[in-house]
Amino acid sequence: MWACDLIVGAEDAYFADVVGTRLGMCGVEYFGHPWEFGPRRAKELMLTGDAIDVHEAHRLGMVSKVFPNDELSEKTLAYARRIAELPTVTALLIKESVNQTVDNMGFYNSLQACFTLHQLNHSHWAEVHENKYPVAVPEDGIADWKNPPPILVSVPTEVEGPIPTKKK
Repeated sequence: MWACDLIVGAEDAYFADVVGTRLGMCGVEYFGHPWEFGPRRAKELMLTGDAIDVHEAHRLGMVSKVFPNDELSEKTLAYARRIAELPTVTALLIKESVNQTVDNMGFYNSLQACFTLHQLNHSHWAEVHENKYPVAVPEDGIADWKNPPPILVSVPTEVEGPIPTKKK
């Protein structure tokens, strides 16, 4: 999802990455966490599997817009149409300027390094499991991903936050 140029979220959306806590993996193939959250917050969210709500994701710059659930489709389309009014070459060059700047800051090299570590992580689990299963299993000390514990919300003042709730 982070490979998107812009992300729009519903007002009751939550975001979590549980590959560490449920699969024993160091991240997914696209590893933008430190760039989206900063290193400490990325470590916190990945080591715990905790979620952040859409408003925190917006504050951190991960989400561009937050719309009410009942207006999500309509407002997202209006937002896309607003952007589409730009001349195509202008939009393409803005995106390319930002992408090149981030790449010059090390983003591309970071993605490549993390992808290598991700594959090494798969290789580790395949090597230690007799059946060559490429992710951790409960016997390795990880929760059973088929019957996982609930995802909790990251709360700065609490060790364990609440379970996310959806608006009715």
